[in-house]
Amino acid sequence: MRWRFSLVSRALACSCLFAASASAASSEASYEASPAVSPAAADTPSAASAPESDVARTANAKGFIYHPSRQPLGKFRFGLGGQYDAVDPAVMYGMNLRIPQLNVDARFGLGKGWSLKGHINTMLLNNELLLGGAYAWRGDRWSVEGSFSVGAYIGKFAQLGFNTLFVSPQYRPELTIGYDLGDGVALSLRGSLLLMGPERVRVGEIWGGLDNSNLFVGHGEMLFVENTTSSGSVWFFALGAMTTRAYYQMWLLFPDAPGLYTYPRAQVGYEF
Repeated sequence: MRWRFSLVSRALACSCLFAASASAASSEASYEASPAVSPAAADTPSAASAPESDVARTANAKGFIYHPSRQPLGKFRFGLGGQYDAVDPAVMYGMNLRIPQLNVDARFGLGKGWSLKGHINTMLLNNELLLGGAYAWRGDRWSVEGSFSVGAYIGKFAQLGFNTLFVSPQYRPELTIGYDLGDGVALSLRGSLLLMGPERVRVGEIWGGLDNSNLFVGHGEMLFVENTTSSGSVWFFALGAMTTRAYYQMWLLFPDAPGLYTYPRAQVGYEF
C-alpha cells in the first residue's frame, strides 16, 4: 500500500510541475507577442487628450478684444489703449500736431460664438461711438470672425473763433482672421470698411450737408499681436494702414474733399 501511495504522489507532483511549466511558457509567449510600450510613450498624452493652448483657452473663456473669440454667456472683456495716425502734414495743410487717440473697447459673450461689442475712440475733436455684434468660428489654430457695428461720428471745434459741429451715423462691417502662434501669442488680421452718412455740419447756427459726401469713407487693415499673461489679462500692439477721405480725419479743413489718402496707424493697449 505504501508503494502504491508513493507512486500516486509522484504522479500527481509530476502533473502539477508540468502544468506550471506550461502556464509559464504561455504567459511568456503572450508577453513577447504584445507590443512593447516605452515609459516615454506611456507618459506622453495622446493628441485627443492634448491640453488647450493659452490662446484657445482665453478665446473660449473671457475672450480677446481683437482675436476671434467664442465667449460663454456672460463673460466680459474690457480693453483700454491708444492709437496714432501718422497723417502727412502736407495733406493736413501743414498741420504737424497730431495727438494720440484714446480707445475704449468691450466685449460681452452671448454664447454659441456670438458676442456683443462696443467701441469708443476719441481725439477731442473727433469722436466715434460704435455698438454691434460679432460671430466667431474657431478651428485648431485658425479662426475667423465677422462683425457689424453701428454708431455715430461726432466732431466739435469751438476755439479760435470757430463754433462748428459735425455729426454723422457710422456703419462698420469687419472681418478678422486669427492664428494661434503658440506660447500665448495670438495674431489677428482685421479688415474694416468705413461707411458714413448722411453727414451734417453746423457752422454757428446754420446747418448743412457736405456737397461731396459719400457713403464709402474708407477702409483699414490692421495686424494685431495679443499676448496672454498668467493673470488672464492681455497686452497688445498693432500696425496697419488706413485709406480714408480727408474729412474723416479732419472734417474742419476738408468739408467737401472727396479724395482718398493712405496713412499708417499704430495701436497699443491692455485688456482687463
